[in-house]
Amino acid sequence: MNTDKELLCSEKQAITADAVSTDAILMKGLLGADRSRNLRAFCQIEADFTPDGAATGITFEIIQADNAALTTNVQSLYSTGAIANGASNVNLKAGKRVIDTPLPKVTKDYLGYRYTTAAGDYTTGAVTAGLVVGTDTALAERPLGETHGW
Repeated sequence: MNTDKELLCSEKQAITADAVSTDAILMKGLLGADRSRNLRAFCQIEADFTPDGAATGITFEIIQADNAALTTNVQSLYSTGAIANGASNVNLKAGKRVIDTPLPKVTKDYLGYRYTTAAGDYTTGAVTAGLVVGTDTALAERPLGETHGW
């Protein structure tokens, strides 16, 4: 997956409590950007999340807002729902792509991400999130050659 710094909202952003992405993408005037099948929104965990003891999970969202700080008239476009830590925090490990979806229809000026922790905070954890043209499938998720008659 090739990323473009101009299209990143979070670049290895540390997430230990509720937060929004450090940057927002100006979408105003980009007519038809949401019609491209190849333009995808993604969010990938860069550093393992370690709960402080009380944290039970995190919700990752794609949001839109009227301002670059992502605080005015915020609206959620896509949500993962709460992703539980799992045994040994297996669900929140580095390398896991928690969002990989076509860009939703954007009607406000700015696009960004919101991270909401459940029941507590984290001592470590980081994400990279933004837009890319196409994404690749992790090798482990690809079908085996022998199952397709190769």
